Amino acid sequence: MSTNAKGVLFAAATALIWCFFILLSRLSTRSDFNAFDLGFLRFSSAGLTVLLILLLRRGGGPHFAGVTPARALVLALFGGAGFSALAYTAFMYAPAAHGAVLMSGALPLPTALVALLVLGETISRRKALGLAAIIGGVALVGVHSIRDAPPDAWIGDICFPLAAVSWAFFVAYMRKWKVGPIDATILVCLICCVIYVPAYLLWAPKKLLVAPLATILLTSFFQGVIALVVSMWCFNRAVAALGATRTTMITAVVPGVSALIAVPLLGEPLSLFLVLGVAAVTAGMLIGVTGGAPRTPLPAAAAS
Repeated sequence: MSTNAKGVLFAAATALIWCFFILLSRLSTRSDFNAFDLGFLRFSSAGLTVLLILLLRRGGGPHFAGVTPARALVLALFGGAGFSALAYTAFMYAPAAHGAVLMSGALPLPTALVALLVLGETISRRKALGLAAIIGGVALVGVHSIRDAPPDAWIGDICFPLAAVSWAFFVAYMRKWKVGPIDATILVCLICCVIYVPAYLLWAPKKLLVAPLATILLTSFFQGVIALVVSMWCFNRAVAALGATRTTMITAVVPGVSALIAVPLLGEPLSLFLVLGVAAVTAGMLIGVTGGAPRTPLPAAAAS
């Protein structure tokens, strides 16, 4: 198989994982788990998986030179606990399509603004056009939320963009401090496992105790191993083969695909405003990424 074909497969796998992160997170919070439970399952399984990988590897380990404890905690806060807490809380209240648009689809907007703030990066005209389309899509989702969404959906509609902002700060500081995406993910997984898991066990309200064991194991495996560790590996393999721009163009299908699958899987109907919002955000993503590759690729865990 050619390098290009492998890259397409890895990018498609990443997009598929991101879609199912949105859909299964919404499904889980509607049935068996609360936001604290999902955070526990995500970080415990991811932390143990990363630790096992590090123990089994011989050479070629992570490079944390220059990453002080304070910087490591900042990365874990924004890329781990902050993102996950906000995203999972949002899924408790708002439909999956809202998350597809307001978190995954709108992510380029806070990423560009935070990069301007933290890194001093300018926003090109083409990127500005893409961001304008994304803002329009977000506004359309807002109209849908007022007209057709459940009464408490506004809580999720606030948390989804805040989750994207949290992730944008993670990416910006990762780039500023020159921490590789895989090394940053290792730090996030291990630190959140060490800090979050004991705090959850001691103080957090739990629905986990009444969930079926099979559901707990499957959710833990997907949220921690697949949606965090495997998606990161797939994304970086895709970027190595295709480049960041082409990879991001493939993953731009996430908002639309997630919104469409949510109709039969979750029974969450699409309104005209929501469809137009998904289309506008997807167009904005494509306009932005076709203007040139970013200097540092966006880590895969963003949408997951």
